[in-house]
Amino acid sequence: MSALLRLYPAAYRREFGDEIADAYREATDGAGRAARTREALDVAGHALRMRLGLGSAGRAGRFLAALAPFAVVAVGANAMSWATLTVSSFPLAYRIDGTGPVALSGAACLVTLVGAVLALTGRWAVGTWASSAGTAAVFASQALRLGLGLEFAVLLTGPLLLLALVALLCPPDLRPALRVRTAAGVIAVSSGALLLTAAPTVWPLPYPLTWLQTAVPVAGGLLLAGRRAFARLRTAPAVFLAGLPLIAPATSTGAVHALYLPIAVGLLLAASAAVAIHRRRAGSTTPA
Repeated sequence: MSALLRLYPAAYRREFGDEIADAYREATDGAGRAARTREALDVAGHALRMRLGLGSAGRAGRFLAALAPFAVVAVGANAMSWATLTVSSFPLAYRIDGTGPVALSGAACLVTLVGAVLALTGRWAVGTWASSAGTAAVFASQALRLGLGLEFAVLLTGPLLLLALVALLCPPDLRPALRVRTAAGVIAVSSGALLLTAAPTVWPLPYPLTWLQTAVPVAGGLLLAGRRAFARLRTAPAVFLAGLPLIAPATSTGAVHALYLPIAVGLLLAASAAVAIHRRRAGSTTPA
Protein backbone atom coordinates (compact mmCIF):
# COMPACT_ATOMS: atom_id res chain seq x y z
CA MET A 1 0.00 0.00 0.00
CA SER A 2 2.88 2.39 0.69
CA ALA A 3 3.90 2.20 -2.97
CA LEU A 4 0.39 3.23 -4.01
CA LEU A 5 0.33 6.12 -1.56
CA ARG A 6 3.57 7.48 -3.00
CA LEU A 7 1.72 8.05 -6.27
CA TYR A 8 -0.24 10.88 -4.64
CA PRO A 9 1.03 14.47 -4.35
CA ALA A 10 2.88 14.92 -1.06
CA ALA A 11 0.41 17.41 0.41
CA TYR A 12 -2.58 15.25 -0.47
CA ARG A 13 -0.82 12.18 0.92
CA ARG A 14 -0.11 13.88 4.24
CA GLU A 15 -3.73 14.98 4.62
CA PHE A 16 -5.59 11.92 3.36
CA GLY A 17 -3.01 9.11 3.29
CA ASP A 18 -4.24 7.33 6.42
CA GLU A 19 -7.84 7.53 5.25
CA ILE A 20 -6.97 6.08 1.84
CA ALA A 21 -4.92 3.28 3.40
CA ASP A 22 -7.76 2.36 5.80
CA ALA A 23 -10.31 2.34 2.97
CA TYR A 24 -8.03 0.15 0.85
CA ARG A 25 -7.46 -2.35 3.67
CA GLU A 26 -11.18 -2.50 4.39
CA ALA A 27 -12.03 -3.08 0.73
CA THR A 28 -9.41 -5.80 0.23
CA ASP A 29 -9.69 -7.60 3.58
CA GLY A 30 -10.29 -11.25 2.71
CA ALA A 31 -10.73 -10.41 -0.97
CA GLY A 32 -9.28 -12.43 -3.83
CA ARG A 33 -6.49 -11.40 -6.14
CA ALA A 34 -8.86 -9.98 -8.77
CA ALA A 35 -10.57 -7.72 -6.21
CA ARG A 36 -7.24 -6.53 -4.81
CA THR A 37 -5.99 -5.76 -8.30
CA ARG A 38 -9.15 -3.82 -9.08
CA GLU A 39 -8.84 -1.76 -5.89
CA ALA A 40 -5.15 -1.08 -6.56
CA LEU A 41 -5.98 0.14 -10.08
CA ASP A 42 -8.64 2.42 -8.65
CA VAL A 43 -6.17 3.91 -6.16
CA ALA A 44 -3.53 4.39 -8.87
CA GLY A 45 -6.05 6.10 -11.15
CA HIS A 46 -7.22 8.36 -8.33
CA ALA A 47 -3.65 9.33 -7.53
CA LEU A 48 -3.01 10.23 -11.17
CA ARG A 49 -6.16 12.36 -11.28
CA MET A 50 -5.11 14.17 -8.12
CA ARG A 51 -1.72 14.94 -9.62
CA LEU A 52 -3.40 16.36 -12.73
CA GLY A 53 -6.14 18.24 -10.87
CA LEU A 54 -8.95 16.26 -12.51
CA GLY A 55 -11.38 15.77 -9.64
CA SER A 56 -15.12 15.56 -10.18
CA ALA A 57 -15.68 18.95 -8.51
CA GLY A 58 -13.67 20.82 -11.15
CA ARG A 59 -14.74 21.82 -14.65
CA ALA A 60 -11.89 19.85 -16.24
CA GLY A 61 -12.93 16.66 -14.48
CA ARG A 62 -16.57 17.02 -15.54
CA PHE A 63 -15.53 17.79 -19.12
CA LEU A 64 -13.32 14.69 -19.14
CA ALA A 65 -16.20 12.58 -17.82
CA ALA A 66 -18.45 13.82 -20.64
CA LEU A 67 -15.88 12.75 -23.26
CA ALA A 68 -14.86 9.46 -21.64
CA PRO A 69 -17.60 7.10 -22.97
CA PHE A 70 -17.11 8.36 -26.52
CA ALA A 71 -13.34 8.00 -26.17
CA VAL A 72 -13.85 4.35 -25.20
CA VAL A 73 -16.14 3.77 -28.20
CA ALA A 74 -13.53 5.31 -30.50
CA VAL A 75 -10.69 3.25 -29.00
CA GLY A 76 -12.71 0.04 -29.29
CA ALA A 77 -13.79 0.74 -32.88
CA ASN A 78 -10.22 1.57 -33.89
CA ALA A 79 -8.96 -1.60 -32.22
CA MET A 80 -11.56 -3.58 -34.15
CA SER A 81 -10.47 -1.99 -37.44
CA TRP A 82 -6.80 -2.65 -36.69
CA ALA A 83 -7.54 -6.26 -35.71
CA THR A 84 -9.49 -6.83 -38.92
CA LEU A 85 -6.65 -5.39 -41.00
CA THR A 86 -4.11 -7.49 -39.08
CA VAL A 87 -6.02 -10.70 -39.73
CA SER A 88 -6.74 -9.95 -43.39
CA SER A 89 -3.14 -8.95 -44.12
CA PHE A 90 -1.53 -11.67 -42.01
CA PRO A 91 0.20 -13.63 -44.85
CA LEU A 92 1.90 -10.52 -46.23
CA ALA A 93 2.68 -9.06 -42.79
CA TYR A 94 4.14 -12.38 -41.68
CA ARG A 95 6.57 -12.44 -44.59
CA ILE A 96 7.62 -8.83 -44.00
CA ASP A 97 7.68 -8.53 -40.21
CA GLY A 98 7.85 -12.09 -38.89
CA THR A 99 5.69 -13.79 -36.26
CA GLY A 100 6.49 -11.69 -33.17
CA PRO A 101 5.33 -8.19 -34.20
CA VAL A 102 2.26 -9.53 -36.02
CA ALA A 103 1.19 -11.67 -33.06
CA LEU A 104 1.79 -8.76 -30.66
CA SER A 105 -0.30 -6.44 -32.83
CA GLY A 106 -3.21 -8.87 -33.05
CA ALA A 107 -3.17 -9.69 -29.34
CA ALA A 108 -2.91 -6.02 -28.38
CA CYS A 109 -5.90 -5.13 -30.56
CA LEU A 110 -7.99 -7.88 -28.95
CA VAL A 111 -7.02 -6.78 -25.42
CA THR A 112 -7.93 -3.19 -26.31
CA LEU A 113 -11.27 -4.29 -27.77
CA VAL A 114 -12.21 -6.47 -24.80
CA GLY A 115 -11.18 -3.66 -22.44
CA ALA A 116 -13.49 -1.25 -24.28
CA VAL A 117 -16.36 -3.74 -24.00
CA LEU A 118 -15.73 -4.16 -20.26
CA ALA A 119 -15.69 -0.40 -19.74
CA LEU A 120 -18.88 0.22 -21.72
CA THR A 121 -20.74 -2.56 -19.91
CA GLY A 122 -19.90 -0.98 -16.55
CA ARG A 123 -16.58 -2.58 -15.50
CA TRP A 124 -14.92 0.80 -15.97
CA ALA A 125 -11.72 0.53 -13.96
CA VAL A 126 -10.64 -2.87 -15.30
CA GLY A 127 -11.85 -2.05 -18.81
CA THR A 128 -10.06 1.29 -19.14
CA TRP A 129 -6.82 -0.09 -17.72
CA ALA A 130 -7.01 -3.02 -20.14
CA SER A 131 -7.76 -0.80 -23.12
CA SER A 132 -4.94 1.57 -22.13
CA ALA A 133 -2.46 -1.29 -21.80
CA GLY A 134 -3.66 -2.77 -25.09
CA THR A 135 -3.37 0.57 -26.86
CA ALA A 136 0.18 1.01 -25.55
CA ALA A 137 1.00 -2.47 -26.87
CA VAL A 138 -0.54 -1.56 -30.25
CA PHE A 139 1.75 1.46 -30.32
CA ALA A 140 4.78 -0.73 -29.58
CA SER A 141 3.80 -3.32 -32.18
CA GLN A 142 3.30 -0.71 -34.89
CA ALA A 143 6.69 0.82 -34.10
CA LEU A 144 8.23 -2.65 -34.53
CA ARG A 145 6.25 -3.66 -37.59
CA LEU A 146 6.31 -0.55 -39.70
CA GLY A 147 10.03 0.06 -39.45
CA LEU A 148 9.39 3.73 -40.19
CA GLY A 149 10.53 5.17 -36.90
CA LEU A 150 8.96 6.35 -33.71
CA GLU A 151 7.51 9.49 -35.30
CA PHE A 152 5.27 7.52 -37.65
CA ALA A 153 4.06 5.25 -34.85
CA VAL A 154 3.20 8.33 -32.77
CA LEU A 155 1.27 9.83 -35.68
CA LEU A 156 -0.59 6.58 -36.29
CA THR A 157 -1.49 5.49 -32.76
CA GLY A 158 -0.72 8.54 -30.60
CA PRO A 159 -4.32 9.85 -30.76
CA LEU A 160 -5.56 6.44 -29.54
CA LEU A 161 -3.23 6.63 -26.55
CA LEU A 162 -4.64 10.07 -25.75
CA LEU A 163 -8.22 8.78 -26.00
CA ALA A 164 -7.40 5.82 -23.75
CA LEU A 165 -5.91 8.23 -21.22
CA VAL A 166 -9.08 10.38 -21.31
CA ALA A 167 -11.13 7.31 -20.38
CA LEU A 168 -8.66 6.22 -17.73
CA LEU A 169 -8.73 9.61 -15.99
CA CYS A 170 -12.52 9.86 -15.76
CA PRO A 171 -13.44 10.67 -12.10
CA PRO A 172 -14.91 7.58 -10.37
CA ASP A 173 -18.14 9.25 -9.23
CA LEU A 174 -18.84 10.39 -12.80
CA ARG A 175 -18.21 7.06 -14.49
CA PRO A 176 -20.96 5.56 -16.66
CA ALA A 177 -23.49 3.40 -14.84
CA LEU A 178 -23.45 -0.39 -14.98
CA ARG A 179 -25.09 -1.35 -18.28
CA VAL A 180 -24.79 -5.15 -18.34
CA ARG A 181 -25.18 -6.73 -14.91
CA THR A 182 -24.39 -10.40 -15.53
CA ALA A 183 -21.21 -12.14 -16.60
CA ALA A 184 -23.18 -13.95 -19.30
CA GLY A 185 -24.22 -10.60 -20.75
CA VAL A 186 -20.63 -9.34 -20.81
CA ILE A 187 -19.52 -12.56 -22.51
CA ALA A 188 -22.30 -12.19 -25.09
CA VAL A 189 -21.33 -8.59 -25.88
CA SER A 190 -17.63 -9.52 -26.09
CA SER A 191 -18.42 -12.44 -28.38
CA GLY A 192 -20.47 -10.18 -30.63
CA ALA A 193 -17.58 -7.69 -30.83
CA LEU A 194 -15.11 -10.45 -31.72
CA LEU A 195 -17.53 -11.81 -34.34
CA LEU A 196 -17.84 -8.37 -35.93
CA THR A 197 -14.03 -8.17 -35.97
CA ALA A 198 -13.60 -11.48 -37.79
CA ALA A 199 -16.63 -11.22 -40.09
CA PRO A 200 -15.14 -8.84 -42.72
CA THR A 201 -12.24 -11.24 -43.35
CA VAL A 202 -14.61 -14.18 -43.88
CA TRP A 203 -17.46 -12.35 -45.63
CA PRO A 204 -16.01 -9.19 -47.21
CA LEU A 205 -18.61 -6.52 -47.86
CA PRO A 206 -18.85 -5.24 -51.44
CA TYR A 207 -18.38 -1.56 -52.14
CA PRO A 208 -20.20 0.72 -51.25
CA LEU A 209 -21.32 -1.28 -48.20
CA THR A 210 -17.82 -1.35 -46.68
CA TRP A 211 -18.77 1.55 -44.40
CA LEU A 212 -20.98 -0.86 -42.44
CA GLN A 213 -17.95 -2.62 -40.94
CA THR A 214 -17.22 0.63 -39.10
CA ALA A 215 -20.72 2.02 -38.63
CA VAL A 216 -22.12 -1.08 -36.94
CA PRO A 217 -19.44 -1.31 -34.18
CA VAL A 218 -19.62 2.45 -33.52
CA ALA A 219 -23.42 2.29 -33.30
CA GLY A 220 -23.19 -0.68 -30.94
CA GLY A 221 -20.70 1.15 -28.74
CA LEU A 222 -22.90 4.24 -28.60
CA LEU A 223 -25.87 2.06 -27.69
CA LEU A 224 -23.88 0.63 -24.79
CA ALA A 225 -22.87 4.13 -23.72
CA GLY A 226 -26.55 4.99 -23.39
CA ARG A 227 -28.59 8.18 -23.23
CA ARG A 228 -26.85 9.38 -20.09
CA ALA A 229 -23.60 9.77 -22.03
CA PHE A 230 -25.30 11.99 -24.63
CA ALA A 231 -27.04 14.01 -21.94
CA ARG A 232 -23.65 15.13 -20.59
CA LEU A 233 -22.69 16.75 -23.90
CA ARG A 234 -24.00 20.19 -22.97
CA THR A 235 -21.49 22.41 -24.80
CA ALA A 236 -20.38 22.79 -28.41
CA PRO A 237 -16.73 21.83 -27.67
CA ALA A 238 -17.90 18.70 -25.85
CA VAL A 239 -20.08 17.64 -28.80
CA PHE A 240 -17.29 18.26 -31.32
CA LEU A 241 -14.52 16.57 -29.32
CA ALA A 242 -16.76 13.59 -28.49
CA GLY A 243 -17.74 13.06 -32.10
CA LEU A 244 -14.45 13.74 -33.86
CA PRO A 245 -12.67 10.52 -32.77
CA LEU A 246 -15.62 8.46 -34.03
CA ILE A 247 -14.82 9.54 -37.58
CA ALA A 248 -11.32 8.05 -37.46
CA PRO A 249 -12.22 4.31 -37.53
CA ALA A 250 -13.85 4.64 -40.94
CA THR A 251 -10.80 6.37 -42.41
CA SER A 252 -8.47 3.69 -41.02
CA THR A 253 -10.17 1.01 -43.12
CA GLY A 254 -9.16 2.84 -46.28
CA ALA A 255 -12.55 2.05 -47.79
CA VAL A 256 -14.48 5.28 -47.45
CA HIS A 257 -15.61 7.67 -50.15
CA ALA A 258 -13.54 10.79 -50.71
CA LEU A 259 -16.48 12.94 -49.59
CA TYR A 260 -16.87 11.10 -46.28
CA LEU A 261 -14.56 13.27 -44.21
CA PRO A 262 -15.87 16.72 -45.25
CA ILE A 263 -19.49 15.55 -44.91
CA ALA A 264 -18.89 13.93 -41.50
CA VAL A 265 -16.95 16.89 -40.14
CA GLY A 266 -19.57 19.28 -41.53
CA LEU A 267 -22.38 17.39 -39.78
CA LEU A 268 -20.39 17.39 -36.56
CA LEU A 269 -19.83 21.14 -36.79
CA ALA A 270 -23.54 21.64 -37.45
CA ALA A 271 -24.44 19.58 -34.37
CA SER A 272 -21.98 21.58 -32.26
CA ALA A 273 -23.42 24.84 -33.54
CA ALA A 274 -26.97 23.64 -32.78
CA VAL A 275 -25.99 22.89 -29.18
CA ALA A 276 -24.34 26.30 -28.83
CA ILE A 277 -27.43 28.06 -30.21
CA HIS A 278 -29.72 26.06 -27.92
CA ARG A 279 -27.63 26.94 -24.87
CA ARG A 280 -27.59 30.62 -25.82
CA ARG A 281 -31.35 30.72 -26.28
CA ALA A 282 -31.94 28.81 -23.05
CA GLY A 283 -29.66 31.24 -21.22
CA SER A 284 -31.41 34.29 -22.67
CA THR A 285 -34.86 33.03 -21.63
CA THR A 286 -33.81 32.16 -18.08
CA PRO A 287 -35.32 34.73 -15.67
CA ALA A 288 -32.85 36.83 -13.72
